[in-house]
Amino acid sequence: MNRLPTRTALGLALAVVAGLAGCSSSKAPPPAATSAPAPQPAGTPAPALSNTPQRVPAGSAKAGPKGPSEVRTRNAMFKLASYDELPGWQEDDMRASWSAFRNSCDVLQKRDDWREICASAKTVPPNTRAMRSFFESRFTLLRILHTDARGDGDVTGYFEPLLEGQMQRDAEFNTPVLGVPRDLYTIDWTRVPKAQRRSVVRVRAEGNLLLPAQPGDAATYAMDMRRFQLDDRDRRLRVRLVGRPGAPDARVEPYYTRAELEALGLPQGIDAPVVVWVNDPLALYAMQVQGSGRVRMPDGQIMRLQYAEQNGHPFKPLRVVPRQNVRVATRGIGDPGPEQPDSFVIEGDTTEEAADEAPVLTRGMSVNKPAQGTTASSAKVDPLVDELLKGARKSPNTPAGGSNAGSNAGIPAKRPPPPTTPAATPAKTAVTGRLSADPSFVFFKTVADRPLTEGPQGALGVPLTPGRSVAVDPRVTPLGYPVYLSAPAPKGSAISMQRLVFAQDTGGAIRGAVRADYFWGFGNEAGQMARSTKHRGQMWVMLPTAEANRLATSKLLTRGVALGGGESSSSCLVPDGEFCAEVD
Repeated sequence: MNRLPTRTALGLALAVVAGLAGCSSSKAPPPAATSAPAPQPAGTPAPALSNTPQRVPAGSAKAGPKGPSEVRTRNAMFKLASYDELPGWQEDDMRASWSAFRNSCDVLQKRDDWREICASAKTVPPNTRAMRSFFESRFTLLRILHTDARGDGDVTGYFEPLLEGQMQRDAEFNTPVLGVPRDLYTIDWTRVPKAQRRSVVRVRAEGNLLLPAQPGDAATYAMDMRRFQLDDRDRRLRVRLVGRPGAPDARVEPYYTRAELEALGLPQGIDAPVVVWVNDPLALYAMQVQGSGRVRMPDGQIMRLQYAEQNGHPFKPLRVVPRQNVRVATRGIGDPGPEQPDSFVIEGDTTEEAADEAPVLTRGMSVNKPAQGTTASSAKVDPLVDELLKGARKSPNTPAGGSNAGSNAGIPAKRPPPPTTPAATPAKTAVTGRLSADPSFVFFKTVADRPLTEGPQGALGVPLTPGRSVAVDPRVTPLGYPVYLSAPAPKGSAISMQRLVFAQDTGGAIRGAVRADYFWGFGNEAGQMARSTKHRGQMWVMLPTAEANRLATSKLLTRGVALGGGESSSSCLVPDGEFCAEVD
């Protein structure tokens, strides 16, 4: 989902806080067969990838691919690998991944290298052995490495949170979920000639798009390109217009930061539609990080929301800790009660109800443990945050429960009555003020006619599959492609994270070579798994063999190798024109 900035766009993704720091958990030792290869000497050319079968027949001695085949981009190294190197490859149940693969094919089948692959997939028998052979025979396996040849990186998790909302504003439900502002404009900075990207240029508006002005255009605005950071990860700049077009003071300004939006007074201060009103600003902030969410209305109906746009400012989130959700006590024997909305506290304001190590539940953020000598339960509680959250219903003696990841189980036909004491407005105001330290802001749109059993739509434009979809940096891992992931299981879980997944999403904090954000699904259980996913892992990407062979000899990837240090002048492994494009 285009999460910050992208999916769902900015890349989603809960916590809230998508940090870019390294993972706090200790590194898991990589399998012996997958240790990172040593860097090649400067100036070493990238040999062509072998087209020989990569899998060694069962029972024979394992042998790696022939030759040290390698390609490089500015963002990563890729080494030819063998399927026999993959830890857990033979144990993974391919049937569980097939629906995610078919979803990717809905988009990729339009490409020449994918057309036959996706057509043939429809004839594969529904058994793991046949599916595994299908991938081995049609895809070339490349180990993803950092530019310095390191082979492990951060693996985090995200999920789809549940909020409470209604269409009318009142004393409790007074936090607006905003749609895209009508005064938000975008411009693709690559449309500006390279020689002018560090100067003042003239632009004109076409709808909510800005384009470089042509000679003779009168209704133009001045845009100082030096005020903007030009990121090849996201080529769109989000801006607003000041003054009448063509007037001496007509100019382009960066769009409002979160603090500026709050100072203007939402929603009155800007021209933006209110999609729904919710009762918890921290939960809304969490949904902004995740990139999507579900809102339960008073009659029990579920409104699904996904990323629509963001304000164009860098994501610098506060760290937000999810509170342990517990079910409302019920009178019915065996009735698990309704699915409770997700709620959060700002890190440092956690109570004993927070998880043991108070990890951050994020849309792809790396996490930090509490400082040495402190614990989450010993942290001082901000009285305003405590006031905000104390109204949440809880029954400490009732076991926690939740729906299965990706399902709608546990959501009642009608929402339970609200707490007798609504959250105080001053408390919400204080929390909102603290969140203003993050300049980014996400706008949402509703999702119509989508089954509640489906995951949210990712950046690729297809529904995410719990346990089989990941968010990636598309400069390194092309969207839609199969990826093999090897990482430790979350704490207390027997679920294997050595499995085939698909790169179907992005996120603002998902940057770098070996970087994955694992989608767990919807509900309390998915949220708990997501908050526990904070490991070091390894990644491999599968390319259609014809594409891999062509890529290996492409000047696009190898022309910069001779410049020294094994550097490449290409940003993308597979340029796709939308999520990763080569920029002059």
